[in-house]
Formats: sequence, structure tokens, C-alpha cells
Amino acid sequence: MNPIVPRINILYTNIGRGHPSYLDGITEALIRKQGIGLVRAETSVFEVSSLMSRLGWDLARWLYQHGSSGGTLGVIYGRLRRRRDYNRYSRLLSLMGRDIRRRFLTDPNPLLVAHPSLVGILDGKDDLLYQHGELVVPRESLVEGASVVFVPTEEVASAFRSAGYAHHEVVTTGLCIEPAMVRQAADCFRQRRERLSMPMPLTGAYYSSGAEPKAHVARLTAAAVSAVAGGQRAIVVAAKGRRLAVRTERAFREAGLPLAIIEASDQLPADLPSGLLVLHTSRREESAFSARFLPYFDYLLAPAHERTSWALGLGLPMFVVGPAVGPFASLNRDLLLRENVAVPLDSQSDADKFGALVAGFHRSGRLVQMSDSGWGRFDSQGFDTIAEYLLTSYGK
Repeated sequence: MNPIVPRINILYTNIGRGHPSYLDGITEALIRKQGIGLVRAETSVFEVSSLMSRLGWDLARWLYQHGSSGGTLGVIYGRLRRRRDYNRYSRLLSLMGRDIRRRFLTDPNPLLVAHPSLVGILDGKDDLLYQHGELVVPRESLVEGASVVFVPTEEVASAFRSAGYAHHEVVTTGLCIEPAMVRQAADCFRQRRERLSMPMPLTGAYYSSGAEPKAHVARLTAAAVSAVAGGQRAIVVAAKGRRLAVRTERAFREAGLPLAIIEASDQLPADLPSGLLVLHTSRREESAFSARFLPYFDYLLAPAHERTSWALGLGLPMFVVGPAVGPFASLNRDLLLRENVAVPLDSQSDADKFGALVAGFHRSGRLVQMSDSGWGRFDSQGFDTIAEYLLTSYGK
């Protein structure tokens, strides 16, 4: 067998978690298929860019981190996002893309990206591969210029074809859920469904977005405290030193509730504690923790971002933490509610009484219905499908 020749470059934005995590999933799938040798180099826009171009990306990251928490800055950030059109020339995008174009536009190797801004910047590059892992399609996602677009469902594929892509340029992959989670999903679903059908304490999984908006953090921590106070268990997965981790420790301390804390180097407690804070320092570490704890998860609390696919692919009932921030969240929220796999957690008062709310859903059988609605309806092998496509197309 001929050795795999490194060919594909991967370019990350490394702003937030959503888009970068889709590229992480592809590399994980390639590793599992012994095809990681196909990857020539992984880099980010911050490594490639310098001077004013780098300043533009630094500003974009700062706005993402600070514009999601409301106030005047939040209004400005929201308007900027709604007006984005990466198909149209803009001076800012041209400036931010200067060094990226210089590095990749004439590079003969295929380039894999997951953010629509990079498709706009690199319009005209040969073998530009664009992964759109989301189940919804805001206008800003429909950027022309990629050679191939990977999408999770036929509904999303239709949107890209209507935007100008040829049929053969759009590859439908299935849902993009972390491979380590998909591998154990069936067993976890069966065990979860048994627990949801029995009168026993349940365990919730609590996640924020990469930006950790203040409103989301307040509702997540209040809901976790309410659930534990009501006899449930809560696993809060948070970035070490960031807002969700700090607020969780404080909320449990002020409520007089015990909270165990573990990091990547720690062993799991012999018995799952009622309150558990899981601290990670990177996306890959977070994904490893998520796979490790999936057997315990009975329901999910999170904003409607990339983990929307967990509710629709893993049979994991979801409570959608509001408010919706950005163009993807509101569309994802509508999809989740329409598919009967989630219910909204829109107000602080709902979060404060979450323990009673989830207990009522448990008794009524609503959680079982939500779990059943999110299991077996979609192919969840999206990352494996993309890895196979790359190996078949470029691994010779």
C-alpha cells in the first residue's frame, strides 16, 4: 500500500468554539481512520496574519467575546453580524484577508476551512473545501467560491444549491457529532432512556458557548444550583478560569451545596457527586471530557449553537438557554423546538426554578418523548463521511 502523501492544509479562525470544533472533528476522524498523514499543516488566521491584518482578527475576537453579553456593545455587534455578506467586497475583510490570500490563494494544496469569511477571502482558490457543519443556514453562510461544500442534511444542501453551487459541489455528510461520542451513542441512548423512564435522580450536562455571555452563565449556574438542590445531579463543563467556571464555584458556595472539581489529569470520582465542575483548557480537552461523561448525561442545558446536533443525533433532551445570540442561535432554536427535542429556558426565573421544571418533565414522560424524537432520525456519521471523502479524493 502506498503511503499517504501530506496534501491538505487546514485553516482555523480560532474564534469561539463552533466553527473550529468542526475542523477538530474532521482531524479526529482522520486519526481514527489512520489518515491523519493526509494533513500537511494546521494553522490559524492569527498565525498567518501580521500587522493590520492581525489587528483586524484581534478586533473580531474581542467583539465576539464582549459583544455577546448585551448592552450597547451587544446591539452594535448584533447589527454588524446581521449585515455581513461575505460575497461582497469590504475594505475590512480585504484587510483581514491580505496575508491569508498571500499565503494560500496560489498554494496548489487543497485548503479546508469552516468559517464563511475565509471562503469570501479566498474566492478563486482551487481546491477550497468548506465545511458548513450547522443544521441551519443563515444568509452569511451562503458564500460562493468553494470547490466543495460539506453539509449535514439535504435541506441544507438545497439552500447551497439555490445559492449557486452545482449539485456535485455540495456533499451531504450527516450530522457532525464528535466521533468519540457517536461511537458510544447507541449504548448511552438505551441506558439514558431506561433512566428517564424510572423515578430516579437524573444528571444534567451544562455548557456555555465559547463567548460565555453573562446572561447564559447566570441562567446555567442558577439552573445547576436549582437542580442539585432539588435532588438532581449537575455536570458543568467549563473553561478553566473563565466566567462559567468562576460563577459556578461561587453559586454553589453561596447556596451551601457541595461541588467537586476535576481537571484533565484527575480521575473520575468513585461515585458521581451531585455537583461536578469539569475544567478544561482547550477544545480538544473539552471534547474528550464530553465523550468521557456522555454515559451519565440525561439531558443538556446549552445555548443553541453547535451542540444542537447532540439533541438531534444523540437522543439527548435539550433545554435551550436564551437569549439567542448571533444568526445561528435563533434558527437552531426554532429547529430544535420544531423537532420536539428541546424546550426553551428563556428567563432567569425559569432557571431559578429549573429543578422543579425538569422534575415535572421527568414525571410526565416529556423527557422520554424528547429523547425518542432525537434518536435515529438523522445519520450522525458526518465526520467519518468527510474523512472518507478526503482520503478517497486526496489520499492517493
